[in-house]
Amino acid sequence: MIKRFAIYGVITALIVLLILLWFGLPGQLRAILTTETDDTQWTVFQLETEFANLNALLATVENTPSPDSEEIRFRTDITLSRVGLVTKGLRRTLWAESAEAREIIAKLDGFTAASTALIDQPGPLTGNDIRRLRDLTNDLRPDVRRLAILGVTLGSQAKEAERVAFATQLRSVGFLAIVLIAGLVGALFFLDRLLARAHRKDDDLQVTTDRLASTVTASLDGIVISNQLGEIIEFNEAAVEIFGWSRAEILGQKMSTTFVPHQHRDAHESGMQRFLSTGTPHVIDAGRIELTALRKSGEEFPIELNITSTHQEGENVFIAYIRDISERKINEQKLVEARDRAQRADNAKSRFLTVMSHEMRTPLNGILGVLDLLKTTHLDKKQERFVQVAAASSEILLENVNEALDITRIESGVMSLSPEVFSLCDTVQRVADVLRTLATEKGLTLNVEIDASMTEDFWGDGGRINQILTNLIGNAIKFTDQGGVTVSVDGIHGPNETMARIQVLDTGSGIPEDKFEAIFEDFVALARSEGRQSRGDGLGLSIARKIARLMDGDLNVDSQQGNGSSFTLSIPLQRVVTKSHEPAPDVRHVTVDASKSILIVEDNAINRSVLREMLAGFGHAVTEADNGLEGLKKAGGAEFDLIIMDISMPFMDGIEATRRIRQGNGPNCQTYVLGLTAHGREEYRLKAKNAGMDGFCTKPLRLSELKETLQGIKDTGKSAASVSGPILVDVIDDLRKALGDKKTQETANRFFAELEEGLFSLGLKSPESEATVISETLHKLRGSAGLLGLQDIENALEQASTIDDPAKYVDALHQIGKAADTAAKAVRSLLSASDE
Repeated sequence: MIKRFAIYGVITALIVLLILLWFGLPGQLRAILTTETDDTQWTVFQLETEFANLNALLATVENTPSPDSEEIRFRTDITLSRVGLVTKGLRRTLWAESAEAREIIAKLDGFTAASTALIDQPGPLTGNDIRRLRDLTNDLRPDVRRLAILGVTLGSQAKEAERVAFATQLRSVGFLAIVLIAGLVGALFFLDRLLARAHRKDDDLQVTTDRLASTVTASLDGIVISNQLGEIIEFNEAAVEIFGWSRAEILGQKMSTTFVPHQHRDAHESGMQRFLSTGTPHVIDAGRIELTALRKSGEEFPIELNITSTHQEGENVFIAYIRDISERKINEQKLVEARDRAQRADNAKSRFLTVMSHEMRTPLNGILGVLDLLKTTHLDKKQERFVQVAAASSEILLENVNEALDITRIESGVMSLSPEVFSLCDTVQRVADVLRTLATEKGLTLNVEIDASMTEDFWGDGGRINQILTNLIGNAIKFTDQGGVTVSVDGIHGPNETMARIQVLDTGSGIPEDKFEAIFEDFVALARSEGRQSRGDGLGLSIARKIARLMDGDLNVDSQQGNGSSFTLSIPLQRVVTKSHEPAPDVRHVTVDASKSILIVEDNAINRSVLREMLAGFGHAVTEADNGLEGLKKAGGAEFDLIIMDISMPFMDGIEATRRIRQGNGPNCQTYVLGLTAHGREEYRLKAKNAGMDGFCTKPLRLSELKETLQGIKDTGKSAASVSGPILVDVIDDLRKALGDKKTQETANRFFAELEEGLFSLGLKSPESEATVISETLHKLRGSAGLLGLQDIENALEQASTIDDPAKYVDALHQIGKAADTAAKAVRSLLSASDE
């Protein structure tokens, strides 16, 4: 459009300019054709003639006694008139450019003045007057002659200039005419192009219109078009199929009385009126929404609706795209029901695995406890071997039980790590020592190769690494018939962190390359035809890899069929100050420095018996209770140095019994309480801590573990849990020993920054609609607080995770912030006090 207007403007300007030039041509032509220049030259020559005539007359009458003064005056007037025509006429501009001409003109003006003075005096002219007039005439005649010749020259030049100007203007007019003609031709070509393009657009528009009509007709969505009165003006075939109305029946009817259910008609009418009066949409142009509609039969069914608006002939037109989603809703309901069934089955499976792990741990506690006690007796070589095999087999069974429990933790997202200072070297050697008996039974060798740089202490979850290695080495022994298993430990060392690399190699039959990833999936165990034995539940490697990745590491396999397999565990570990390692105590000859009075609260008689024998072997006095209620009574009647409290018991569980012991003023309100459970540690750790338990162990409780626990209890036998405060000092002390004061403070600062950011994010969320995200964030923060011993923050986070009321939720976040401020001050105070 702009281009077309520009062309029109240029053509119009050319036409105007051409007209202006054309109007100037006639005047120039007339100037050329007129004899004005010739008249000027004739006038100049006539002036010369008049001067000659005047001079002849004066010569004649000069000697006449009575000259005719009137004739002289008449002839002089004629001469002066000729002078006036030359000096003041229309062609005076002819002399303007010539200095010579201007000089002669000046002399003519002097002649005019002098002669006029002579002839205008009264009376007859005297002889002197005539002689004076003749002298003036004779003196000027040569100049007049020169002016005549100069006039011819100047006139010729002026005429030539006029002809050149005329020719130039004529050429300009011709050029403009040519340009105008070319412009007109270009404009015609352009207009032809525009016309052709318009025809093409018309054709394309017609094609588009036809295609749109075909699309509307063939659309699977119903398309209904109505005017601003709500009257239907278009109705496609899909709409016919959806609603049951024929096109002839529905056109002209109102949507509100045909499609809209009775309970929604008032809202529909008011919404349409509001849109027409204010232009404020609610449903219109709001995207796809789900509503219900009526069929011709009166059936109400779900639809997906999208309404847009446009203008046509000054009126609003509404286009509704309608999709019948009845079948989709039915399928969604089926999916929801299937999901609920799957969740119920999954929950049932989790409950089953949890219960089974608990029920299996209980007899395992008795088996392993008795085996540990049996090791303390005098055995011959054959008996020692039998005990070692039984203990190793029980350890593997315990790992299988742990795997079943880990499945429930991983699937529910509650598995957490418990980092501490540990020796990777000792951990690897301990697992190898436990499983070496099984390797020997199969005639296999089990070798451990540890790089000298890996003998220092690290900060990490040694228990989980122990679990992974037990699975890897156990599998290597299980699936190797000849040769042996080699465990190598090395690492890549950074400034403060080491990427530990533990490789387990066997000489078994190997694994097909296409099964490398499959073996890490849940419940996958390769069959004999695939090079492996068919035993196993298929959980170990899956859990091992998930735990490794939870620790920011990984577990990978490399194998060739017939040449064995190599499993590589890579775990980042933070190095700590290396400390000397004391050899593990010989559990067969355990002694203690002082006898303690210990209360065992355990509902299983076998477990009580095993614990009693272990503690009696250490020289301690043991009192027993078979449930929490009885344990509470005995704790209220006598003071003990240690209480070992089972978690799950009839009548009163260990959590409640411990809480009541702590709340009362009895003799054991500050006694060290050691929690014991056949469930997983994560399930009850926080509850046990909140109730006031000082330690927490998972069944089966081994003799060496019990010995270490007893050695860790202070001689005062007082509970650290009885000391109220925002932080657990013993946890902070452990971190200081492992990391040093500076890194401990830096770690705490990072947590407080993460907590502040997390609280800000949580403050923007609603517990009613974003409960899952809130729960995940709180769980992550709670785990970090627990590792740092920030018990008040941990408790506040736990409390917030149970709230779904928005007002209480905001208050809970405020309480977390207050707890964070108090804990931060306590940590700084503790660390600064240690520096002093």
